[in-house]
Order: sequence, then structure tokens, then C-alpha cells
Amino acid sequence: MKTVLVTGAARGLGKSIAEVFLKNNWKLIASARDISKLDTHKNLIPLELDLTSEDSLKQFIEEVKKLNLEIDLLINNAGYNAKDIGDNDYFQSTFRIEPFSAKAVDQTLWVNALMPMQLISGLLKVLSPESVVLNISSWLGSITEKKAAGHYAYSGSKALLNMFTRGFALELEKSDISKCQSTVALNPGWMRTDMGGGGRVKGPMKRCFLQKKF
Repeated sequence: MKTVLVTGAARGLGKSIAEVFLKNNWKLIASARDISKLDTHKNLIPLELDLTSEDSLKQFIEEVKKLNLEIDLLINNAGYNAKDIGDNDYFQSTFRIEPFSAKAVDQTLWVNALMPMQLISGLLKVLSPESVVLNISSWLGSITEKKAAGHYAYSGSKALLNMFTRGFALELEKSDISKCQSTVALNPGWMRTDMGGGGRVKGPMKRCFLQKKF
């Protein structure tokens, strides 16, 4: 039985991804800020993870290691969008240049790019020989496809995640830091989820793969 780890598996895209792997008889390590919101299944291992907290991440990594499982697929799905807070002033400080707040933008970069990379770093030793690390990105992180003004926090966080994914792929090629075989940044396109919203956004929906090999 292969093992997949999915962050942010309690809702939206993460929940759907988790359901697919369970249906295909994978063992699933599923993270959520509130594990009571995760579905129950004989092959599901629920673990608490709050990516705003470095202490939470460190505890999560230790709990995963205690399972004595090799991870075949690590999916960094959990994400953050300032609009979800419900505070328009806060959101605008991450979206427009006039009220721009580095502190507010930092929260998005932290959750969407920095903490996923720290998670990868912490789990390098438990990745299987054929493992893949998949980072959920977005077309909003594409520099060449950037057409809309503003949107600094979310777009910037996904652009940073793309660059980190590329850097990790090159590091895998040039060293023996991990048994991991591939790393991929994937744009899943627009999704009708809490984060994606109820109406399709306008813009290119290209998928971007940054990888070592398949």
C-alpha cells in the first residue's frame, strides 16, 4: 500500500484529492487545523497542522516520523488567501499598492511558500525512493502571464513557491540529499471552493510543471 500525505485535507481541493487516494486504496496522512473536520476512514491518519505556527509544523513532522511510514507522494495543498479573513482593510493591504503592508503580505508568503518548503525539508528522510513532491500552485503565480494589477500577496506567494520548487528540483539533480525522484508545481485551474469562490475567474488556466524527471 502506497502512502500519500495531503495538507489542508479538510475542505476544498485537498478534501477532493484525499477522497481520490482513499478510493484507490492508498494510506492517507491528512492534515487539518481542526482534525474533527476530516472524514474517517480505515486508511486515513489524521494529524493536526496549522501552517501559521512553526511549532505546529515541527510537531507535525515529528508525528509523521513516528508513524514509521515511507511517503510516496507529498502534496503541499494547504493555502492561505487574505480575502478569507473577512477584513477588507486587511485584504486591500495585500492587494493594492496604496495601503500595501509588508506585515500583512508576509502572512501569505509564510503559509503558501515558506512553510511548505520547511515541511519538505523536515520530511526528506521519510520520502520513498520513487517519491514525488507536488506543490499546488496557481496561474496567478506566473510572471509571464501576469495581466491583472495588484494581487501582491497571493500572486507573490505562488511565484515564490514556483521558484522554490524549481530550486528544489535542481538540488535533487545535483546532490543525494533525498531519495525523492521528482518535484512538481501544479496549477489545478480554478476550483469552486471556499478559496476559489462561486464564479469562474478570468485569466489563463495553463498548468505549469517544474520537475526533475518522471
